[in-house]
Amino acid sequence: MNLSQLQYFCKLAELQHYTRAAEQLYITQPTLSNSISRLEDELGIPLFVRDGRNVRLTKYGAEFNRYAKQALMAISKGKALAQDEAGEYTGTVSIGTVYTIEDIFLPRLIKEFRAEYGRGPVIHVAQGLTKTLAKGLEDDTYDLIFCAHCPEYKDFQFVPVAQQSLAVIVHTSHRLARKKRVSLADLHGEHLVAYHFDTPVGRDVKKVLDSATLTPAEKYDDEITLASMVDAEPNAVGIGLDTFGFSIFPDLVTIPIVEVPENFHTIYLAYKKNSYKTPSVQHFIDVAQTHRIEEEPTDPTA
Repeated sequence: MNLSQLQYFCKLAELQHYTRAAEQLYITQPTLSNSISRLEDELGIPLFVRDGRNVRLTKYGAEFNRYAKQALMAISKGKALAQDEAGEYTGTVSIGTVYTIEDIFLPRLIKEFRAEYGRGPVIHVAQGLTKTLAKGLEDDTYDLIFCAHCPEYKDFQFVPVAQQSLAVIVHTSHRLARKKRVSLADLHGEHLVAYHFDTPVGRDVKKVLDSATLTPAEKYDDEITLASMVDAEPNAVGIGLDTFGFSIFPDLVTIPIVEVPENFHTIYLAYKKNSYKTPSVQHFIDVAQTHRIEEEPTDPTA
């Protein structure tokens, strides 16, 4: 068993797909497959089983994954500490993020970090939805994440760093398209498209819609999918965060909602409160915390 095998195993366990794992590891799929097979032969246990085009961990693989990740993390921490002692500022910062801050906020943050600490540390960025990102932080896939608030994770520190507004999204041909602001009362009788209510932003949007006895006909996870459904059905009305996800649809317009405050949705920097952090990770957190904003408690329907 060697370090590469552990790295290959953990990446496949994370993605559960040979092709995607091989691409992210910059190796061929046969190389990855052979490495996993040799590891299974050495351990004498099956680590993965086929699940359609994907794979999933066996119960033995899930147990081995827990310790393999701990081993890789310990090696990474030891390397970072040794390099820090030697005056070589390197290390890795693994970031998980919702895509909606990747247009301006995250690039600016990385530039600030590079300006202060140089190009030594390697920064990895992965995109996902809040629930998946929080699970990744819990499992140590990420060192820190940018996401919505998840109060169920009591050991996470949440730092508010950005805010986004809620808007009505309609096709330019829609009757509401010429309005500068839209009231919730204007939406009765419309074919509404919103978020799944089991997501953090979806729960907040549900409160807004419930206040006006509105019910969406369709629900999706993100702004791009939501917008694509409105773009495909010009009579539909979307309710979503006004982010750059809509900019790829030239025939859609976003309109503020009268009853909803401008700073409707907050994005947080999240990290584990009491876990060890390498110097590069701690420094990135320090830079990100300089963007902390003051939250004003508001009623989404006030």
